[in-house]
Amino acid sequence: MMYYTLLLVFLGILIAIIIYDIKYLRIPNKFVFLLFIIGSTNLLFNNINLIQYSIGLLFGFGLFFVLYLIFPKGIGFGDVKLAGAIGLFLGFKLTILAILLSFFSGAIVGLLLIALGKKTMKDPIPFGPFLALGAIASLFFGEYIIDWYMGLFI
Repeated sequence: MMYYTLLLVFLGILIAIIIYDIKYLRIPNKFVFLLFIIGSTNLLFNNINLIQYSIGLLFGFGLFFVLYLIFPKGIGFGDVKLAGAIGLFLGFKLTILAILLSFFSGAIVGLLLIALGKKTMKDPIPFGPFLALGAIASLFFGEYIIDWYMGLFI
């Protein structure tokens, strides 16, 4: 029961991040802080593998921190923190999928916006919404997507 309550709050905050980042091109610290609180509460009150979820946090944060260092104008630090918070809630395996889905969907939407003349290569496109949508898709369909993908090789 506790998990579903946390899940609903997690989803609500992700939706707020999507709206806010599209409108203002930033992710407020208070939203990310709440996601970290929810992820930590999830670890404390639900029977979860602490190591897998800690690695999810480190992987999400670490990957985006490196991208932030390499592309400081392309990735904001809010994206770095958001990726870490998502990793804490999803765990390592689903975090990898969420990030892959966010990269693919972000690239497709970005290319479409450029092709349609709505954006140029120099215009900022917020990445937080793609991270949030990747996390949401991974929460609901992640295991199915991973099983399907692994089935291609077995």
